[in-house]
Amino acid sequence: MQNDALDYSKYACPRTHSALRLDGDVLRAASGGGAYAVQEGIPQFLHFAPAEDAQTKEQLERLVKLAREDGWRPALDAVYGADASIVRYVTQIERASYLELLPLTPRSEVLEIGPGLGQFTALLASRARSVHGLEVVADQARFAAERCRQEGRDNVHLAAGGDDCRLPYADGSFDLVVLNLVFEWCATRCVDESIADVQLRLLREICRVLKPGGSLYLATKNRFALRVLMGTPDDHCCGVRFGSALPRWLADRAVRRRGHARRAGLLHSHNGLRALLRQSGFERVESFWATPEFRFPKHYVPNDAAAIRAARRLPGFVQGEARSTRLVMPLVPAPLVRHFTPGLAFLATRPG
Repeated sequence: MQNDALDYSKYACPRTHSALRLDGDVLRAASGGGAYAVQEGIPQFLHFAPAEDAQTKEQLERLVKLAREDGWRPALDAVYGADASIVRYVTQIERASYLELLPLTPRSEVLEIGPGLGQFTALLASRARSVHGLEVVADQARFAAERCRQEGRDNVHLAAGGDDCRLPYADGSFDLVVLNLVFEWCATRCVDESIADVQLRLLREICRVLKPGGSLYLATKNRFALRVLMGTPDDHCCGVRFGSALPRWLADRAVRRRGHARRAGLLHSHNGLRALLRQSGFERVESFWATPEFRFPKHYVPNDAAAIRAARRLPGFVQGEARSTRLVMPLVPAPLVRHFTPGLAFLATRPG
């Protein structure tokens, strides 16, 4: 459970941005907004019904229960031990190497959108003044809160919400927002709106809750990643080969022919995402190449030709997540690498 002395001052109604005050176990808007339950110290801002099926819900509830009884790490092994890839994904500290890119100081107030099972939350909290985490799966928020508590991080504040890509925080609340491998999926539950419109809303919301001069770290998959261009079935397009790399209209048609109303997620090209960030109000947009691949990176290389050439001269430098891409990526000219990387990592700044 979270610290009983939690600070709720940064929360605001996600639709009206009205200030909220704690009234018993409910956060209420002072005027023109809603009321939101607080369960085990975790405010509940979810707009849609939970998307988890009964089996997943039961699994997560067991995970939280075991974490409180036996510890968060034994709980992971007990629940997910048969799938070592999941345990590795949420425990391997090397995955947090992107933290070295962030403008973090002991005074930083951070928002992490999509903390999942808390794989980075405690690490962020060890370097910052405070970390707020916003998670669309309420039981994952409960586990992440327990994990942080057991790691002695009492400067972490978890909330469940953001499933409609509206943020329950006041304007200008944070120095840094972290959006790591979430953006491509963020509109999953907003089925009555276009994915592109929802993604744009999220970026504008992030710009709103950042302080002037604050930064966004955004990591997502690349529409034109080599593996997609080489015909690997694309899970963002319901398994369509070459899916995200196809013209949008053609990818959408292929998804519908497979019996789906729309694609599962939306990927962008390097230049497309850079333009979207600027459209959302950001400036000083920098990008990085995560190698060998963005889920388990060993290096982050600035996406300029000189830095890429220098990195390629490093002993043991690996370029690609699979044998095929490791063969092809070294042939890509340095100025073009940014367009074909597996993932896109951006650091963008709200104007001061």
